[in-house]
Amino acid sequence: MTDPKGAIDRKKVRCPRCGHEQWESVAALSTICRNCQEYLSLAPKRGTEPFRKGRPVRDRFVRCPYCGAGQWVYSSALSSGCIACGKNLNLVSYQVRGKAWARLKTLGDVEFHPGCEYHGPRIEARQVRISGRIDAEVRGSQTVQFRKQGEVKGGVVAPDVEVCSRTSASSAAIVSCTLRVAGRLESDRVVALRGLEVEDGGSLRAERILAPQIRMIGRASLLGKVEVRPLPEPPEVSLPALEEIARRIAPEEPLFGW
Repeated sequence: MTDPKGAIDRKKVRCPRCGHEQWESVAALSTICRNCQEYLSLAPKRGTEPFRKGRPVRDRFVRCPYCGAGQWVYSSALSSGCIACGKNLNLVSYQVRGKAWARLKTLGDVEFHPGCEYHGPRIEARQVRISGRIDAEVRGSQTVQFRKQGEVKGGVVAPDVEVCSRTSASSAAIVSCTLRVAGRLESDRVVALRGLEVEDGGSLRAERILAPQIRMIGRASLLGKVEVRPLPEPPEVSLPALEEIARRIAPEEPLFGW
């Protein structure tokens, strides 16, 4: 089951075109209907806006996954429209418990709770926190964090990937700028474009490990075919750029199982 995170300071709006109802931030001035893509103006009519002390500001930066344009939005907003291409941007954060299969594509965050099982299409979010079993690919535009027991059947791509202490994690492949392992991680292939760090008590086991530098702390353990050499950095850190570089530096091997 997937639930939007939080329900404070939200209002329900109804699309005049198709009748679809959805929740939006009370501070939102406009949105896009998630059903028919109709533009909805939420700005109050002149003279009817209640007085608010300390008006909200657009303090959260998001980048459109369709055209790459960036823009600032309200931190509490649930959706917005891209200022460049007009596409609807989902900003909702989700909590996943039990069994789920619904598509999770958002510029918000996704948290998988212990014991959950997800079978569905690729997961795309800003930050992904994993405890449970995921039969899909995982892409985080900022971070992917393994907590407790975390298993990903597909690959994981994110600028920053972390395996927390006392965590047992596995993934078909990992591509990141930086990878930090404080728990136990098993993977087929690992590419860390800026570097890999295995902390005291942490262990990493992989068939192939590529990184420009590796830092081992205390009783850290590393097992697999390790290659330390300079790796190219993307001109701009993005998921497509990370994947492209990973494929280019190891063209003879299918880095990803998907």
